[in-house]
Amino acid sequence: MHTQPRQSIAFWFASNFLPGPLAIGFLGPLQGLGFWQSVLAIIPAILLGSLVSRRQPFIPCAILLLPLALVLHTVHLQILARMAIHLLPGTPQHWLLLAVSLSALLAFIGPPLLYRLLTLLAPLLALVLVLLGFAAPLLLEADTAQRQPGFAWSAFASLAVAATLWQILLPALVNQGPAHYLGLSLPALGLMCLGALMASAIPAVDTVLSLRLLGERIIPGLGSATLALLALCMLGAMAVQGRALVTALAARPRKTKARVLLLAGFVMSLLLTWVPLY
Repeated sequence: MHTQPRQSIAFWFASNFLPGPLAIGFLGPLQGLGFWQSVLAIIPAILLGSLVSRRQPFIPCAILLLPLALVLHTVHLQILARMAIHLLPGTPQHWLLLAVSLSALLAFIGPPLLYRLLTLLAPLLALVLVLLGFAAPLLLEADTAQRQPGFAWSAFASLAVAATLWQILLPALVNQGPAHYLGLSLPALGLMCLGALMASAIPAVDTVLSLRLLGERIIPGLGSATLALLALCMLGAMAVQGRALVTALAARPRKTKARVLLLAGFVMSLLLTWVPLY
């Protein structure tokens, strides 16, 4: 799909610039790990997961990918709702409706425009990540806001497993061939380490709020700009993953599709019942 390595790197960089890696970075300090202990768990996990997804792409059946995609998209909608509350006028419902409509429109238009948009976003995302990565250690003091300080192998292992699984499953959800190693690894490495630092230094247990606070401390307006770019990446991810799943389902027998759609409706009903949108 991508004829040039630069385009492939940019596409996968933007595809992995999501709240998921940031939230995974929070797991270590929230379970008592120090910042550097979390980093020691994150780095080899990312390198291993990216290598596995690059050499032997994990492509589970659609009946497994669909619930995972629904959960991920629901989380994205929750985060978009919180962003709307903090940054935008009006009610979050209107902005969520607009976000879903834009994502569906992008998925309907097709891959070329999606890839082009994500590729154009990549340089801005890289610049923001570099600014946050250089400034965060200067502004934040690691291991000052831990809730339950103390090393535990279970916490170390759970963080490493979560980071590895994210790197393996994301290319399967995108379903656009082997992922570019650097494009997949760099944003995950930066965001997970940044999440671990923020979780160990900022009392607020909220990835969106913490990211905005950090950005505003560096340059006024950077926090809001970072959230806006993150929102665009989430819309692109929802469109890319949604189109990939629809394409996969369309190739399956009708009976299997009916079962998958039934399972999707069941999972979505549970999510909407138990998980508030904002």
